[in-house]
Amino acid sequence: MCKPQQQLDPRSLITVLYPQNPVYNNYQSGPLGYWTEQEASVLPTCRILPACSDDVALAISILAESHCLFAVRGGGHMSWAGAANIQDGITIDLSAMNQVEVSANSTITSIGGGARWEDVYLKLDRMGLAVAGGRVAEVGVGGLLIGGGNSFFAAQHGFACDNVHNYEVVLGSGKIINANIDENRDLFRALKGGTNNFGVVTRFDLKTFAQGKLWGGFVINPIETAAEQFQYIEDFATASGNGADPYASVINAYIFGAKGPIAIANQFTYTKPEAFPSILENFTSVQPQISNTLRITNLTDLTIELGAGTPNGFRQLFGTATFAADASLLAHLFSLARAAFLPIQNVTNFQASFVLQPISTAITSKAILTGGNSLGLGPEQGNLVWLDLTLQYSLSKDDAAVLNATQTLLAQSIAYAKSQNLYNEFIYLNYALQSQDPIASYGPENVARLREASRKYDPQGVFQTLCPGGFKLWRE
Repeated sequence: MCKPQQQLDPRSLITVLYPQNPVYNNYQSGPLGYWTEQEASVLPTCRILPACSDDVALAISILAESHCLFAVRGGGHMSWAGAANIQDGITIDLSAMNQVEVSANSTITSIGGGARWEDVYLKLDRMGLAVAGGRVAEVGVGGLLIGGGNSFFAAQHGFACDNVHNYEVVLGSGKIINANIDENRDLFRALKGGTNNFGVVTRFDLKTFAQGKLWGGFVINPIETAAEQFQYIEDFATASGNGADPYASVINAYIFGAKGPIAIANQFTYTKPEAFPSILENFTSVQPQISNTLRITNLTDLTIELGAGTPNGFRQLFGTATFAADASLLAHLFSLARAAFLPIQNVTNFQASFVLQPISTAITSKAILTGGNSLGLGPEQGNLVWLDLTLQYSLSKDDAAVLNATQTLLAQSIAYAKSQNLYNEFIYLNYALQSQDPIASYGPENVARLREASRKYDPQGVFQTLCPGGFKLWRE
């Protein structure tokens, strides 16, 4: 068994937690722990809590030398067991590295690899600033950014990863380097979607801009309004792609419970302090409204509200696919979801979300302006919609049934979309099912670049063989 503490203790003051320490459990579940029960149930031999990049470098060096299996945890918000935790291995937990520092000229915000978006927005809101980051307060900064990242500001600034100015990275050798458009440029691009395949990102330097109050919140409508809302998703994607208004964004969620689909939860954001912008008028005019929280507020408040619907402590399953923004297609996919979820509606504490997120050409055209990314999405692919399936339940005995329903729905949806020539191969990594292969969906050219970067910066394959969590570049 690996025992890195025998080497760590004499050489550093890094905190190491063992299962017999009551604090160990605080990082498994609860406010400091993992989002899902699947991840919380994975028990590492010990948990290392570095305080700085030098601590991470020392830990990685020792683990690599000792051939210890390890995991790296930022925010811990991926759903499946082993994504950012490891049974009987060593988990490097970056939670203590949650610093948020703004440059003197307020153009760059430097964020520790263990920060969550709430840490970031609490500071920036007070300063009248923002970054193009996550939309859920409890989500980790690191996982979102190295997986791509959608944002309230995406139509203005592109994906969240397109707004990284610099990465500080600990390589498998223990060496600390920077990756940006001038230095290690190939790694800079690889980290924009290439996830944890190259090293541990200990600091993200994000482009920062002035931002005051904004308008947003939730509107809940009856499920009977679904047909018109599918059309409004297509219309919004078209308008956004045409550059109509880059300040608006929509998350359109169809909620299922024990009795089938029960409501539509729309999250609207307008990144100006202006209520009811015309680009969202179709949506906000839908009646009746079961509830409405639209208000002038700040990023911290909006992201806390958005996270409240997916609390810690449940079993969760993600799955995703990408389609053309076509109303008739979306209506058909929803009918498939009704049928697929029917056999599992009675599992304990079942709730599912069939979530549509428009990804217009206004978003996918931005990457080329900032050195490119690894995602393989571009404006030539037209206006798209990400389908995000999120299934919540309580008992492990239902794992197989919930997984089967999700896989069935994805397979049927993809097959139908292909038959209509409305399918896009892209799989958004941060919403992907464990069995999906988002890296491959980036296309052969990007996969080749990523593998070449891995060979160059991780020649011993530390992050391919000793760090098994996440989506690897070479899958069995």
